[in-house]
Amino acid sequence: MSSLSILHLLLLLLALHAPQAKGLPVTTSRSRYSVLMKEIMNDLEKITTTPTDSLSSDEKNFLTKESLLQKNLKVFMTFATDTFGNDSKIMKNLKEFQPVLPTATSTENPIFIEKNKLGDFRMKLEEYLANIRNYLKSKKLWFP
Repeated sequence: MSSLSILHLLLLLLALHAPQAKGLPVTTSRSRYSVLMKEIMNDLEKITTTPTDSLSSDEKNFLTKESLLQKNLKVFMTFATDTFGNDSKIMKNLKEFQPVLPTATSTENPIFIEKNKLGDFRMKLEEYLANIRNYLKSKKLWFP
């Protein structure tokens, strides 16, 4: 038997024993957004109680507007910096969303968060993160 035939047979045998793909999604850097959101929510749950109030329809409207996503993010980042510090995990995770959110085009004012009210911050941030998730899904940037 020639060495070429043996090589061909050997390659065929190796191919048959190679591990097969399981059809699982490839983890990309884009899937980190779900992890970032989960980390933010876990940190908030540790430092605040579950809000008992609910958002008004106007507040929900401000949080859902695509044109205000970037402006609202800045409001949340300012509150996080003032409350937890610039090096806090919440602040660092919020910063990660800046590059993927649309540039602010609205002349409307962003959401208002009551100063030193962690419950207000948490309630509005939870709704805001749900809206970011929906936005990222619509732009095919979300992998759960």
